[in-house]
Amino acid sequence: MMYSDTGRLNCNVTYTTFATPLRGQAPETKDLSSMLHKALEGAIILKSFPKTTVDVFALVLESGGSDLPVITTCASLALADAGIMLYDMVASVSVSCLGKNLLIDPVSEEESYQDGSLVITCMPSRNEVTQMTVTGEWSTPKIHEAMQLCLDACSKLGKIMRSCLKDAASVPQD
Repeated sequence: MMYSDTGRLNCNVTYTTFATPLRGQAPETKDLSSMLHKALEGAIILKSFPKTTVDVFALVLESGGSDLPVITTCASLALADAGIMLYDMVASVSVSCLGKNLLIDPVSEEESYQDGSLVITCMPSRNEVTQMTVTGEWSTPKIHEAMQLCLDACSKLGKIMRSCLKDAASVPQD
C-alpha cells in the first residue's frame, strides 16, 4: 500500500458455524462487510490517522435477525470505546413491513414473512444518514412512515449508546 495522508478502514464480518438455526447457513459475509464499511466510513475521522489502518472485525455468535443494524451499532460503540476519533457514533435500525404493520428490528422469523425491509444507519447527533437500504415493495406513505420510525429509533439508540459509554468511562478500572 502506498503512503496516504488519510487512514484506511477495513471491515470484516463473519459468522460462527453455529450462529444460525441451520448450521452453516450464514448470510453472505462479503456483502455485510461492504455494507458495514459504507456505514462506518463517513463517521470516522480518517484524516486524523495518516498511514494507519483501522480494522473492524465482527464475529456473529448468534443470529436472531436484523444482524446488520446490530453489527453496525456495536462496531460504532467499539470504535468510540477504543478512542477512535469519530464525527459521531453510528446507530442503525431496521424496519420490516408485514402487510399493513411495521416492525422495528424484526427477528429472523418475522424477516422471513416480510413484504419489504428498510435499514437506516445514521449519525444521530449530526442528523446525517450514512446508509439506507430498501428491499421489497413499498407505498410512498408507508416508506415515509418507516423512515421516520427508523430515524426516531436511531435518535433514541444514539442517546442510549452515549449513556453506555459514559457509564463505562466512569467505572474505575482495576
